[in-house]
Amino acid sequence: MNYKKYPIFLNLENKNILIVGGGNACLEKLLGLEFTGAKIHIISIHFNAEVKTFLIKYPNIITEERAVKEEDLNHRDIIFLGTNDPETNQKFRTLAKAKGIWVNSVDDPKNCDFYSSSSVTIGPIQFAISTDGKFAGVSSTLRKLFEETIPEEDHELMETLFEMRRNLKEILPSEKERRLALKEIIQNLNSKYFRKS
Repeated sequence: MNYKKYPIFLNLENKNILIVGGGNACLEKLLGLEFTGAKIHIISIHFNAEVKTFLIKYPNIITEERAVKEEDLNHRDIIFLGTNDPETNQKFRTLAKAKGIWVNSVDDPKNCDFYSSSSVTIGPIQFAISTDGKFAGVSSTLRKLFEETIPEEDHELMETLFEMRRNLKEILPSEKERRLALKEIIQNLNSKYFRKS
């Protein structure tokens, strides 16, 4: 039986994240973790130029240029295994699982505890696209499509709408009153822009 995955958005603020590997997979994870407030530690025998460039902006990210050891897994909340050696990834996935730590192994999606999704952020709205780790290129293509469909200038409008809704909850504590106010706004928009001639 093929079970469905349960999509969630994790609060990673101050969570202890380990990334093993310093190549393209590492960069992809860093871009996803960039504004989460997570405490990130990267261990890799080698760091590629793109990762090094990214890390210049974030001196608080701990990096160690060496091979990973079993004790490096201790006290982690989440581990990303992204070396170019499947045997190393498999070995440390097994060790992490024994410690009860959630693992994402980039070369072995069927054995991941979770999949990294391709996400789109539009002001306060964020949504994610996943292919269950089977076809990352599709997720990336869809993400680009959504980003092109909803232009950057609309992000501020989304923020404004959310702020208006927050303020409306303070001004009109009654849900019934808020509903009437929103209904009036919609009716005004409809009569002004969508009225049949």
